[in-house]
Amino acid sequence: MRVAFVFLLLGVLCFGRDNPFAPVENIAKFTQIKKRDNSFKKAQFTLPDSSRILKKMIVVYQNLDGSLTQKSINIDKKIDWHNAFVLKYKNTTLHVESKMPIKPTQMSMAAQKIKSYSFKGFIKFKVGNKRLVISTKDSKIRDFLVSNPYKIVFDFRRDTNFLTKTFKVNTPPFVSIVLGNHDKYYRVAIELDGQYIYKTEKKQDEFIITLR
Repeated sequence: MRVAFVFLLLGVLCFGRDNPFAPVENIAKFTQIKKRDNSFKKAQFTLPDSSRILKKMIVVYQNLDGSLTQKSINIDKKIDWHNAFVLKYKNTTLHVESKMPIKPTQMSMAAQKIKSYSFKGFIKFKVGNKRLVISTKDSKIRDFLVSNPYKIVFDFRRDTNFLTKTFKVNTPPFVSIVLGNHDKYYRVAIELDGQYIYKTEKKQDEFIITLR
């Protein structure tokens, strides 16, 4: 009877866990539930290409009783929408910082070098620092802005004939310059990397285009 009780006890222990010979501390290790750290570290966000001034930030937080409250922080500062913004703790203080452009091909406006392009001797371009200069003796017929993608278009009077020419500028905010031939005039389409308002100033044989 005592022998039968011993075998019954061993049977219960064997079925009680998959490996009855595994150390107890190992089993406790596998069954531990990892605690998740829900503490705020940082958050990164960007703004659309139409944004120019960061007016204010609104922070919504939850109170101890579960209710929600919001706090408005006035800023009213100019921004470059190419940059990313990071909200994070620093020295136990919550602050917002602006990082350099996300795209590695984009460069700081202040560090840009002036690029020059010329086409068939009758038109030249200089690009850099958010400005584009068109040099030509041809008279301008019109200029206008189109979207999707955003382009500044200039039409100049000249009876000429040529195949479409594209200059890959890649100097933010300018992406490319495309020249196309039409009946007794040619078109210059300047593609932009986002939404801008442009201003044109004429000085002798130059059309100076600035963006904001």
